[in-house]
Amino acid sequence: MPNTIIFNARIITMNENMEIIKNGSIQIEGMQIQEIRPGKIESVDAEYFDAEGMIVMPGFINTHTHVPMTMLRGYADDLPLHTWLNDHIFPAEARLVTPENVAVATRLAFIEMIKSGTTCFNDMYFFENIIASEAKKVGIRAVVGESLIDFPTPSFRTLDEGIARCESLIQQWYGDHLIHPTVCAHSPYTCSKETLRKAKEIAEKYNIPLHIHVAETRKEVEDITAQTGASPAEYLYSIGLLDRNVIAAHSVWLNSKEIELYARTRTSVAHCPKSNLKLASGMADTDSYLKAGINVSIGTDGTASNNTLDMIEEMRFAALLPKGIHYNPEAVNARTALRMATINGAKALGIDHITGSLEVGKRADLILLHANASNMIPVYDEYSAIVYASNSKNVRSSMVNGKWIMRNRDVLHIDKEETMNAMQHIAETAV
Repeated sequence: MPNTIIFNARIITMNENMEIIKNGSIQIEGMQIQEIRPGKIESVDAEYFDAEGMIVMPGFINTHTHVPMTMLRGYADDLPLHTWLNDHIFPAEARLVTPENVAVATRLAFIEMIKSGTTCFNDMYFFENIIASEAKKVGIRAVVGESLIDFPTPSFRTLDEGIARCESLIQQWYGDHLIHPTVCAHSPYTCSKETLRKAKEIAEKYNIPLHIHVAETRKEVEDITAQTGASPAEYLYSIGLLDRNVIAAHSVWLNSKEIELYARTRTSVAHCPKSNLKLASGMADTDSYLKAGINVSIGTDGTASNNTLDMIEEMRFAALLPKGIHYNPEAVNARTALRMATINGAKALGIDHITGSLEVGKRADLILLHANASNMIPVYDEYSAIVYASNSKNVRSSMVNGKWIMRNRDVLHIDKEETMNAMQHIAETAV
């Protein structure tokens, strides 16, 4: 069984006690962490990795993505969400989203995600079976679901066909140690009540998460309220959709009743601050959500609306925006922001028993961050340094399930040049 010992490490565990080991070791056997302690662990049969000058911490968990949208990065910028989506993105996807293009765009997304410290992502898109297969090859942890929607998409022509694709994906990957299937209902404005209930039924049948966009814009709130007589989250609650296994992306425009409903039902939020800012959708009051007891995680959204997949940058925005909203420098402190980007994400996806923190018995999903870099020193407080000072280039190496997926900035299982050339070819056909 492979045995790796990372030593000379400043270990940020993100466990329940937020324990930090200033100079310690992590022993990994197979996929799992076997031991974490101060000092150097000795073993006669191990690969030793010297982490001197490094912070070792859980990898980032991106809880809301559309990874193949790298093919539409910058395609239709500076537009309101519904204009951007209906007049530009949906038509472009109809032309460009093919199985071959999805594979290329996914590999490009993985390069960016791995280089910025993401070890797990939660995706909603089309041809998710291809995204899952590409993730398996690369070794990155993936939570994937075919996006159910009430009109034809690039991967299915009828809703029944979409539901069949959804269940086929679940059955193909259910129980896999790296790929975790989910159910995705696009939103309450693109899915009928019947579609939403069917999605919930499938999620309950397989005991897996349900991923959905909720209350992203004021227009959505106004439209749903006019159609149903209730605001988006209240409407979803009324049909039994809010629950402990639901990841509600964005959730920008929640009223006080909806905040209470999220907390009561244990619905999680996937907060996407940069995308919401860029589309002028608004700023979610995550400080209030957290204080109400809601589990808030962080997502980047797709690169067509962000335009990056950089979780470090996203985490910094998630920490800074609440301070500006409330004129309170103590709102969403660095420790909280780092929890949102790691263990809270694992909780949202129902996989906190295997990832999101560095603890004995959990999977070895971790990153090494160069803490002795010029933009990082001096490190008085590790959480502050990571959230407010680090950048993606500080991420030097990454491991998922005990296997390296990046060593010293070299992404190991993707041909970067081939992928970038293929993406350039796709871009030439987009205009």
